Amino acid sequence: MKDKTGLSIGYRLLWRLEYAGLTVFGPAQVSTQGDPKSRLRLERAQKVKAAHEKRGTEAPAEVLAMIARDGGLPPFRERHAKR
Repeated sequence: MKDKTGLSIGYRLLWRLEYAGLTVFGPAQVSTQGDPKSRLRLERAQKVKAAHEKRGTEAPAEVLAMIARDGGLPPFRERHAKR
């Protein structure tokens, strides 16, 4: 996803590191709902959409399509923060 609206440089750097770590050390490919990389992409798309809503602009079609395709679960960090 190319849109970086609302994402700090620190968030983007840590996101890339976590995504790369999951690529190398993560579980085998599983369904979209269970794939940690898909959940990271969904969380990022939700943050970008929220930032666009806050600014009063329209989120790109790529972001909306990703949320429509993968969206059903709350963001990964929110689910695990409750534990």
